[in-house]
Amino acid sequence: MGKLLLFLSIFLACACTSTHKIDSNVQFKRLYAALKIEEILSSFEGEMNISPEKILSGVLRDLPESQKRAFIESMPSKVMADPINVNAAKIIFKSKLTSLLTAQELKIAADFYSSSIGLKAHRAIIDAEIAVSESLN
Repeated sequence: MGKLLLFLSIFLACACTSTHKIDSNVQFKRLYAALKIEEILSSFEGEMNISPEKILSGVLRDLPESQKRAFIESMPSKVMADPINVNAAKIIFKSKLTSLLTAQELKIAADFYSSSIGLKAHRAIIDAEIAVSESLN
């Protein structure tokens, strides 16, 4: 009986020490890397401040130049004057994800998107969103 209690005590001690708290910051970094957000941001040619006009020009690239210009000029001047700060965007992205997902959920998402299937699914979702956007224009 004494040996059984000793075994159970050792087993419980080992079980307690092997569990560790999942760090949401670490899991966010893994997810951010898996989604290749840095690569997406660097596609803006390393600019720290991205012009809203540049983004709109890219999104509206299939429109005739006169329509594209009319749309851009119809945007409020405040929107067009304020550059988009990439560092601020990353902070907002992190803040929103960490407020909506637990550390465990971030870990699961990072594990999934780090896999080849997860990356393929991510790319497929982006392509599908682009297709929907283009078909609605």
